[in-house]
Amino acid sequence: MLFVWALAFILVLQEQDFSAAADPVSVPPGSSERSIWCNEHNIIHKRLDVIEEQVEKTVDYLESEVKSLLKEITEMAWNAPIAPGTPFMDIFDDAS
Repeated sequence: MLFVWALAFILVLQEQDFSAAADPVSVPPGSSERSIWCNEHNIIHKRLDVIEEQVEKTVDYLESEVKSLLKEITEMAWNAPIAPGTPFMDIFDDAS
């Protein structure tokens, strides 16, 4: 009977160790494992912030380029010489 109790006690201790290793949130505060996990978490967030900033800058740049191209197309459409007798064609008209 004593053997069964000892075996049960060992199994309970092993289960606690496995659950603590698998779940980084259950690591006790102030331990080195929690500090390492938090540092990695913070590094990932900093990298994501840098990527987000780069994406926003790229989107702003592309938006300004598209606006510039649309402005040039509009100016060319209004300033294009039309030969006499040719029908007027709107380049912005959707033919579909």
